[in-house]
Amino acid sequence: MLAQTKPNQQIMNASGNITSHLSSAGVRTITFSHPAHNSFPGHQLAAVIEALDAAATADDTRSILLRSGGERTFCAGANLDELLAVSDAASAKTFFMGFADLILAMRRCPKPIVVAVQGKAIGGGVGIAAAADYCMATEAASIKLSELAIAIGPFVILPALVRKMGVAAVSELSLDTEWHDAQWAQSKGLFQRLYPTPEALFAAAENLALKLAGYSLKASAELKKTLWQGTDHWPELLEERAGVSGRLVLTDEAKTALAAFKKK
Repeated sequence: MLAQTKPNQQIMNASGNITSHLSSAGVRTITFSHPAHNSFPGHQLAAVIEALDAAATADDTRSILLRSGGERTFCAGANLDELLAVSDAASAKTFFMGFADLILAMRRCPKPIVVAVQGKAIGGGVGIAAAADYCMATEAASIKLSELAIAIGPFVILPALVRKMGVAAVSELSLDTEWHDAQWAQSKGLFQRLYPTPEALFAAAENLALKLAGYSLKASAELKKTLWQGTDHWPELLEERAGVSGRLVLTDEAKTALAAFKKK
């Protein structure tokens, strides 16, 4: 458990690692990592959500920096083994609610969230970037939505993507299922700034989070509420979208595509 009363905590196990560190200036850095390209098993999604919710109400936290470990991949999305194990409608919907709940946690947090994308982002990883209040990346941070190629779709993260990038860009990303480079992502509004190396990125992200920590909490909260205007229906919308993905993943077509995808 990540309790508000402890400024620095770490959750470690064989299937992932999460750290939550609070600086003296009030910057809460939440770092997630997983040996499978920083993908997210369900328990790890829940732990990050818990950390975000704790930071949202902690008096000592003034801004949040969300990042992952390593240098090559920011986040490969949901855990493929867990997806392949889904066998009924209830578990399928629960699986897809994982990233829905993470996006909702980022949305409801009244404090500004800076996301640092140091490498490639796929599926839900792109959703995290879209749900950031400010997203910075390296020049190597290509993005991809491959869900349609495995007979489902990026339904849960689409609202966050459309809000940040617009329908035209999200249509391109969703339909061609190809890699798009960081320059493309910046031109479409997903990334606000690009940096040549992870070191430069993390330094800049920390500096921005520090700057934000110095601003009024009340003003920041009101600004964030305004910037997220029109999303009050998202809890119901994302649950509905999780149900759509859950129904599709149980089809024979999706199971065949997923099995072939895992063999690659």
